[in-house]
Amino acid sequence: MSSIGFGIIGCGGISNVHLTALSKRDDARVVCVADVNPEAAKAQAERYQVAKWVTDPAELVAMPEVQAVVVCTPTFRHAEGVLAAAAAGKHVLCEKPISLSLEEADQMIAACEKAGSLFMVAFVRRFCNEWLKLRDIIREGRLGRPVVWRTANASSGPASPWFLDAEKGGGPFIDGCVHDWDFARFTFGEPEKVVASISRMKETTTALDTGTAIVKFKSGDEIVRTWSWGLPGTACSGQSMQDVIGPKGALRFPGAPAEGSKLNYFYYIDGDGKEHPIEYEHTGGQEWFDAQMDHFVTCVREGRRPCVTGEDGRNATELALAVLKAGASRETVHL
Repeated sequence: MSSIGFGIIGCGGISNVHLTALSKRDDARVVCVADVNPEAAKAQAERYQVAKWVTDPAELVAMPEVQAVVVCTPTFRHAEGVLAAAAAGKHVLCEKPISLSLEEADQMIAACEKAGSLFMVAFVRRFCNEWLKLRDIIREGRLGRPVVWRTANASSGPASPWFLDAEKGGGPFIDGCVHDWDFARFTFGEPEKVVASISRMKETTTALDTGTAIVKFKSGDEIVRTWSWGLPGTACSGQSMQDVIGPKGALRFPGAPAEGSKLNYFYYIDGDGKEHPIEYEHTGGQEWFDAQMDHFVTCVREGRRPCVTGEDGRNATELALAVLKAGASRETVHL
């Protein structure tokens, strides 16, 4: 396989990072892009010098020169893209979250297994130096165990209305927080129970958009996640906060690195209040997607199981759904 032919299903904003990552490679090429909106498909084809564009994903996956597909559609359309690709024997990289339901996730996983297609879910934090350094610090016991990972932020939310449609995007506690749920499971292991208070602040949307969730893991570790996409307008935001606390101290997250520097620092604060910098090599957002694509291309080329699987996607969605259930019912949900 001298050069892997890729197809991109969905030409919205997230497709840019995948198309950019592929455009840098000599061992992969984009054969075709597809979107139900012909203007979007044509625009991405022209921008990234892709020879073909179509409006029907079935036409794309039928192309023999396409060996792998990246599904970049809105969440409620992930399943149709993945199932079509698997039926055609293509390998699949699917944007997160895998789905809004466990039934669809199971169908997607089973279809890819039956076809012998590799199936990877795009949890890009798994390829980010900052997040991987955080995981190392926690698992090495620098803060002691168990720890509490605390994070809070609020904004108007994404501009596209489907993100805050309960049936299409599900709101922040599944679409945005799914990164946290996956990374917490990756770091802490299996979740045990969830308590939450989540409500809807925006009157013009249907998804639960604002609240707080606490997930306790079997390890004793916890994540406390406060998030809102319920602020007015399109550009309103609140103050953000993120840290990790443990019996041996606290960990402050890094700000932006010095201009032109590739080094950045977490700060560990000990019991005497002293700050200890913990150095890591900074990588920017596109570099995470480049590394993710490098892993996926290598897996396709070598027939290797990806490090982030469909099962990982399903597990993160399972936790997200438990959070939403706990938030709506105000009852503890056990996993």
